[in-house]
Amino acid sequence: MVSIVIVSHSPDLAKGVHALASQMSQGKVKIAVAAGVDDPDNPIGTDAIAVMMAIEEVYTPQGVLVLVDMGSAILSTDTALELIDSEQAANVHVCAAPLIEGCMSACVAAAAGMSLEEVSGEAHNALVAKYTLLEQNAHLPGKAGLQNDELPALSTAEEEMAFEWQVKNPHGIHARPASAIVGAVSSYDAQIWLECHGKRVSARSINSIALLGVEQGDSLTCVASGNEAQQALQAFSSLAQNHFNESIEKTDHQTAVLPVQTRKAQVSRHQDGRLNAIGASEGIAIAPVWHYKATMPKARERDYLGYGREWALFSEASGAALQTLAELAEQTAQKGSQSESDIFTAHSQILTDPELVDTIRQRLKEAVNVEIAWSQLIEKTAQAYKDSSSDYMQARANDVYDVGCRVMGLLTGEGEQPIELTEPVILVATDLSPSDTARLDPAMVKGIILEQGGSTSHSAILARSLGIPAVVGLSGITTQSQEGQTAVVRGSSGEVWLTPTAQRLEKARREQDEFDSQGEQARMKAMEKACTLDGRAVEINANLSSLEDAGQALALGAEGVGLVRSEFLFMDSEQPPSEQSQFETYCQIAQALGDKPVIIRTLDIGGDKPLTYLQQGEEENPFLGCRGLRLCLQNVDVFRLQLNALLRARAKCSNLQVMFPMVATMEELNQAKYLLNSCYEALQHSGIPAVMPKIGIMIEVPAAVANARQLAEEVSFFSIGTNDLTQYVMAADRGNDRVSYLVSAAQPAVLRMIEQTAQAAHEAGISVGICGEMAGDPKLTEVLLGMGVNELSMSPIRIAAVKQAVRATESKSARMQAQEVLGASTLKQVMALL
Repeated sequence: MVSIVIVSHSPDLAKGVHALASQMSQGKVKIAVAAGVDDPDNPIGTDAIAVMMAIEEVYTPQGVLVLVDMGSAILSTDTALELIDSEQAANVHVCAAPLIEGCMSACVAAAAGMSLEEVSGEAHNALVAKYTLLEQNAHLPGKAGLQNDELPALSTAEEEMAFEWQVKNPHGIHARPASAIVGAVSSYDAQIWLECHGKRVSARSINSIALLGVEQGDSLTCVASGNEAQQALQAFSSLAQNHFNESIEKTDHQTAVLPVQTRKAQVSRHQDGRLNAIGASEGIAIAPVWHYKATMPKARERDYLGYGREWALFSEASGAALQTLAELAEQTAQKGSQSESDIFTAHSQILTDPELVDTIRQRLKEAVNVEIAWSQLIEKTAQAYKDSSSDYMQARANDVYDVGCRVMGLLTGEGEQPIELTEPVILVATDLSPSDTARLDPAMVKGIILEQGGSTSHSAILARSLGIPAVVGLSGITTQSQEGQTAVVRGSSGEVWLTPTAQRLEKARREQDEFDSQGEQARMKAMEKACTLDGRAVEINANLSSLEDAGQALALGAEGVGLVRSEFLFMDSEQPPSEQSQFETYCQIAQALGDKPVIIRTLDIGGDKPLTYLQQGEEENPFLGCRGLRLCLQNVDVFRLQLNALLRARAKCSNLQVMFPMVATMEELNQAKYLLNSCYEALQHSGIPAVMPKIGIMIEVPAAVANARQLAEEVSFFSIGTNDLTQYVMAADRGNDRVSYLVSAAQPAVLRMIEQTAQAAHEAGISVGICGEMAGDPKLTEVLLGMGVNELSMSPIRIAAVKQAVRATESKSARMQAQEVLGASTLKQVMALL
């Protein structure tokens, strides 16, 4: 596979390009960076030695493509080529393509297995799509790609085969779907094209695919000829049916009931005073109106401090903003689902966008102080989103503005102003940033009415996660309403009443009481045991990644903890956590659950999740390498600290159990048990209280399933990690777009592995649970119970839905459905049965 080297004057720019390129190629392409010089006062520049080392770092006989930004980068690269071995230099090509676009296109082509010449050609043609979309003339050199006026005419040759697909992706075939297409079809020995709008382009060229401008609803045809045409079409078909690895509809349980509205609401006033707009978050709210207005802190009028100092101010502010965004993502994930926390992850991506960073850098070089440069850039960027014809893109303007306000507050020292209220209110505003929404207290903000936004806006999503009724898109509400006047909000229908009549107010109160009662009943039911219709009890537990998760798990109805990911204690540190700190944390988690069972998984880490203090080494395929229990057995000193802490914690907390991950053989299990026993004896000898816990193992690899009967004789329970088991059974990396259609725990082969494991567990008289994502899917609950699974452990937010699915299940019919599903031949048949 061709490798890539990025040569730039700016380390920050190169880092951003590297991140984008790695994302486009799913990390499959080796990329090295040679950027900047070792001079703290003047870091901008290039170094021939650094370029030489970068080329040698990623050198491959298939070739190395070097992309440079300008000037001395070319000279430094020429010097580097003179310093390396002549045979290696012959396989290195220096490309004149634009750095950012060229690097992304080259990486996609390299990941698809193209030759050095083809990869270079793709890089050269990187700007053709942009020029075409901007309706400007481009005269760029090209090797592998085609200029817009050189596209081949449509052909109807008999040897060609075709597959047609109506694109359902909301934003059409943009960069990520195009990248997935290139990756899916490029390895086949066939000529493969895509047709749309009367044009035909190569399916191996991400730039050419972009030229098609495929939008939602368009018919996209894949045409292939050659030795492996059939296989290529099948790969495209599988990818298309998976919507090119994108979600085309909301799956969050709180948002699925709300229609996605892509047009601006037509606000209307009825005779009874009712105002209608877009219902964004269900519920009834009755409270006085309170107007809220967030403003961008004003840029200070001050002297220019020089590029170095101004850049340092920006770097410091953006770094602090990124830290806050990471904390918000974590906090929001604890309150709602991962989709809400991803909003703040997206904000981090906006802030680190290479083009934005490069623009602010250029403005600072023009002797503009950072506050003025930043405010102008944010206003211009947000306005560009507002001017879009797409409502979805218009909604993103508020995200840009939110990021801008956050950084500006740090630059000016104003920071975020707290939202302080003395009584419950209905908040009325032009719009709310996601940050502002996340800081709202549902006890004080009973409802939200916004002039702008839609049901897909991030503020609407966050309002739903907080359970605050909300109506958006109600133009003019800030001028029509007065602070203090009573308002009624019906979030499900998008209705608002200002100063309602006594009759309307009374009806709203009845609706509110009914809604609150239903919600209360649901919460009360979530705390009840999950039993099937015929009285079979099923343990519904939570997966935890921190001590803080324990409280949320209990509040949402967890009957125990099926998985504590102990890695959180080991990450982001330059040394392993002490035995005492681990002991205290394990005790705190176990004690927080009272007498409910708590299963702590020992350190599950590998080459894909490196720790600086472990000698892990670089692995060609870390998922098949030294990870989990294997790694712990090779780092006994660190493993002993954890085992000692667990044994001591078990002496204090009788509900604590221990589970070993990534077990494949009896030898591994015996080594782990022997080490645990030796730790126990050593603690006993030292007079330190210690108790042997119940021991279980994760069933994650096919070898463990094959050895399940023997392994079951040595442990107290099995827990099936369906995420890893699926990728190992299907030989399909979860992060590889080309095989993502295989990665489903509902694959017949995976289901048979689960059934085989459950049977072995029951024969040995031990329990079997599931702690992968599969456990939290109510569609699969009945089948899993029919296979004999005793316990399900999941993200706390999914507990209520799974408990309801258990209560709707009857054991006999569950067994019948399980047998029917186990007899299915394809994933499609399984899903149809479910």
